Amino acid sequence: MTLEISVLGDIAARIDGRPVDLGHVRRQAVFLGLLADANRPVTVDRLIDRVWGRRPPSGARSSLYSYVSRLRSALDASGTDTRVQRRPGGYVLAVAADVCAAIDLVRYRDLVARARASPSGGPALALYEDAFGLWRSDPFGALDSPWINEAREQLRLERFRAELDRNDLLLRQGRQAALLGDLLSLAERHPLDERLIGQLMLTLYREGRAAQALERFEHTRKALGEEMGTDPGTELRDLHLRILNSDPALDAPSPVAAPRLRSDPAAAPAAMPAPGQLPPAPPVLIGREEGLAALDSAQRPGAVPVTVVCGLGGVGKTSLALRWAHDNLDRFPDGQLYVNLHGFSPSTPATTPQAAIRDLLTALGVDQNAVPASTDARFGLFRSLLARKRILVVLDNARDSEQVRPLIPGSPSCTVIVTSRDRLSGLIATEGARGVTLDPLTPAGARRLFTARVGERRAAREPDAVDAIAAGSGGLPLALTITAAHVMATPHLPLAELASELGETATRLDTLDAGDGGTSLRGVLDASYRALPGPAARLLGLLGLAPGQCIGLPATAALAGLAPARTRVLLRTLESAHLVHQPAPGRYELHDLVRLHSRERAERDQPEEDRRRALHALVAHYVRTAAAGNRHLGPHDTASSVGEEPADGPPAAPPPSNEAEAMEWFSAERSWLPTVVRLASDLGLHRQAWRLCWDSHLFLRRCGPVDDFVANGRAGLDAATRLDGPDAPTLRALAHRGLASALLLAGRRGEEPADHLVQALTRFEDTGDLLNQAHTHQALLLSAILSGDERSAVEHGERSLDLYRSVGDAWWEAGALNNLGWCLARFGRHELGRAHCQASLDACRALGNRHGEADALDSLGYVAARAGRHAEAVAHYRRAVRLYRSLARATEEADALSGLAEAHAALGETGHAREAWRRALALYREQHRAEQVRETEKRIRDAR
Repeated sequence: MTLEISVLGDIAARIDGRPVDLGHVRRQAVFLGLLADANRPVTVDRLIDRVWGRRPPSGARSSLYSYVSRLRSALDASGTDTRVQRRPGGYVLAVAADVCAAIDLVRYRDLVARARASPSGGPALALYEDAFGLWRSDPFGALDSPWINEAREQLRLERFRAELDRNDLLLRQGRQAALLGDLLSLAERHPLDERLIGQLMLTLYREGRAAQALERFEHTRKALGEEMGTDPGTELRDLHLRILNSDPALDAPSPVAAPRLRSDPAAAPAAMPAPGQLPPAPPVLIGREEGLAALDSAQRPGAVPVTVVCGLGGVGKTSLALRWAHDNLDRFPDGQLYVNLHGFSPSTPATTPQAAIRDLLTALGVDQNAVPASTDARFGLFRSLLARKRILVVLDNARDSEQVRPLIPGSPSCTVIVTSRDRLSGLIATEGARGVTLDPLTPAGARRLFTARVGERRAAREPDAVDAIAAGSGGLPLALTITAAHVMATPHLPLAELASELGETATRLDTLDAGDGGTSLRGVLDASYRALPGPAARLLGLLGLAPGQCIGLPATAALAGLAPARTRVLLRTLESAHLVHQPAPGRYELHDLVRLHSRERAERDQPEEDRRRALHALVAHYVRTAAAGNRHLGPHDTASSVGEEPADGPPAAPPPSNEAEAMEWFSAERSWLPTVVRLASDLGLHRQAWRLCWDSHLFLRRCGPVDDFVANGRAGLDAATRLDGPDAPTLRALAHRGLASALLLAGRRGEEPADHLVQALTRFEDTGDLLNQAHTHQALLLSAILSGDERSAVEHGERSLDLYRSVGDAWWEAGALNNLGWCLARFGRHELGRAHCQASLDACRALGNRHGEADALDSLGYVAARAGRHAEAVAHYRRAVRLYRSLARATEEADALSGLAEAHAALGETGHAREAWRRALALYREQHRAEQVRETEKRIRDAR
């Protein structure tokens, strides 16, 4: 692996085509300050001078240490031998010989030296051309300090001298026509350089513009006199005299006309045909009607229509562009140009704009001898040749906006289609390009494409396998095409066997490999991965390791060990490259195949300890946040009841600060909670797994679905059985009670919930834990009710009430009063039950316990209905429903709505009853409460 360093433009470093993160401009300036004396110590004071100048800010030294540390980390992570080291005398950028040779400035100077030493004109010109092509823009980009500015000016002067040498060579060959534009431009910047003015005068003379050559001499003579107090030198005066005398020795040895098309009658006997460079159209294009329509609508009057077709590698961007181009050839009678820029090609280096423009000019018929010497002049000639022409330009597989921007024509008569895995936001912002994003095909579209490739008869024999192949290919046309090629190459291969390979994680990417980088999905995704800056590539790998999809920003930040703001920047980089997308604001998802490939790369590129640390941090984030959220949902669950609090750690985001935020967090992370529990168990973090189950208990009890509530209880008990330590028996008892509570809410009668509760109660009695004894008696009350055991139910209710009173817990006492009242009413003791529930309501209102108030109102509705006071029941139930809804307690809201419907029905208010049942039914379905769904559907039918 060789590190390539670029300074002739923005400071950049790449390894195997992937950027190394050199940070912001100050950190880049430190890198440049060290690079200038590579392999030699640079003192701290000298570095400060190079970065900030003679008057550095007060914190410059500490900032420098921070910048050096981050540079060291970035270079260490690159995997090369290039290192920032601290040695006696200062810091050293240790650079191997091959890295030095790969620095663009070193390569530039080598090319210029070889050009000057070359005995023949042709090779020398090519060497100069290659050298100047390395200049992407002004040296050092936006870096700014006195030392940097002086170095930049020296490089400009160095290039200027090389350009003068190149000009002399062109003039000796008689190629002044290709030189005139460059000379005029240079003369504007260097009006007093006599060598340059001499070259310009000679060029003007040879082009038949002797008067202008003489005027230029007079202009220079006056300028020298006014600004320098001198006259022109001997050589320039001699040239002036020879022009006055029309010296034949000044004539070009073999004059070359100005740039012309080979289709010019003077240049060739036959007319040059209009360019038609488009590759063949794809044989099949399915499911891309919207993309084709978007390209149709891109024709806008008054501007160059530029459309960027972007999307994940393998999604079919080139196929869409070529299909549209071939379907619209009549729109472009003057020709179609095509360039593969190889921005993300697995094995071919990216094509520079300078290289691309040479090919484009050749396609347009420009004679090689008439191609301008400077790159800027070539781009200008390209735009001139396309002016007022109706030409299509397809720039395929672009890496970034800078690669594309110089190749855009200036004429609104032309149309440009760019394909890229990147969004090319810069092109959209500055050139007004339109973006067309291609998503993977729908399942139906994927089936159609695969069927079109393998044939209707073959697909019809195994329709289930075709569905599985479409799913396993992730809707990517490239993956479907590769799979179809496997089928066509092995006619006797059962599609089910191929579908099985695609269904296996271990073989999926291997199956999607046609033998070379361009038709291997792994190769395509590798190219996207290598193009990422190092930190973004690391994050993508970690996202591949994450155990679920649709991950939130705070969880991603925890996984990466970064601040949320920095994580968001990296996620935007991944989004721009179409490797990550947001299905909902703040939630991030990877395509299944990208996720699989990213996991592969992480396991290959990132040390096992780093991967493990990241997953531990993800678990810790969920455990801390769930614990904080649960404290708001159940503030009266004391710490002693649930064991020690989670260890503190750097928060990836502020934890929930109130009940509403806690409900919002749990709701957003509902699907992730069981996933992280499994991850924690797989990592051997059984205490964290138990804790996460415990802190999710109350949310799942309120919001369901009930199956998730039961599964959470079982996972919590499984984790608790694996714990050791002095508190393990108590945590297991809590887990037994948690699972029993979930089973009872699900309507499970019988021995299973009762056995769990007996085990829990035994432990709490052995340890003298009165509060948890009371909680467990409350659960036993419900178990006895479901079993029809009135005596046991009342005994458990009264025992829990006594225990709450003995520990002086008024909050839980109010709840126990309500539950006992509901129990008494259920067994026909209506007035005593009503008294208990009313006492609970009064206590809850006094305590500000809105949850308890809602429960008491619900119970009073139940008691009134059982006693035949249905109008009173309606009033209580309505208030309970409103409170439950405001508290986001969907499980209890559904039950209260069902009770409300029963009360309306008893009053003969059938319409109100049906409406309440319909609302309850919707909630029951969301909660997957099958028994209640069946009962409610029957009630609605019977009420008609």
